[in-house]
Amino acid sequence: MAAGNRHRRRRFDPEDDPDLDEEDGAEVHEVDLHGCTVEQAERRLRAELTRCRAIRKSPVHVITGRGFGSKGGNGVLGPAMARWLRGPEGQQLGVTLIREINGGGALEVRVER
Repeated sequence: MAAGNRHRRRRFDPEDDPDLDEEDGAEVHEVDLHGCTVEQAERRLRAELTRCRAIRKSPVHVITGRGFGSKGGNGVLGPAMARWLRGPEGQQLGVTLIREINGGGALEVRVER
């Protein structure tokens, strides 16, 4: 990878991850949390998952990024969102599955329908 391209943002593409198992080719809802603080990301994710559950939309791809722009190059949002989703908030929102996809730059989240 060229030095100038190392930190360039790349849009999430489900075709890049062979582990995705989209149900019958259904469109997957995406929530992009790039640029959010952890608190902002929690609020936005709570609202989006509540909406997705209400309209029976699952799975949801939560784009957190890999953290290349973070201090030290380690991601903050991905691990924080995974912990939050596995905790009481996630249970309350009907989260049934969380897994890393796209090389750790996103989470696939399934919610009860």
